[in-house]
Amino acid sequence: MSYVTEVFMNRQIAQAAVSLDIVQAAQNHKLPADSKKHAILARVLKEHADRFQQLAAQQTVMSPDEFFKRAIERVREIRAEAAILATQRREKRERDEAERAHILNMMGATAAA
Repeated sequence: MSYVTEVFMNRQIAQAAVSLDIVQAAQNHKLPADSKKHAILARVLKEHADRFQQLAAQQTVMSPDEFFKRAIERVREIRAEAAILATQRREKRERDEAERAHILNMMGATAAA
């Protein structure tokens, strides 16, 4: 596969992965059964499912099954990266809160002395 084809395919797979991630999120929603947002959710689900199908049909370099597998793999990578970032943010927030509490305790001890 040429460099240009590889770059184009990676871009298409990335776009397909985003659509696939949105489709999966829409399917696993946590909206109440009587929510009026279901119509919007159904529209978003249909749009991204159609977009994914269109991207799979446009490419001719690999089979649809291989395209789907690579898109799923990319979704897993995206989610793993998001989980790492969330963990880092949580740890930083906990460190900041501990530091803030320590400073407040020191200020309170200094004021009491």
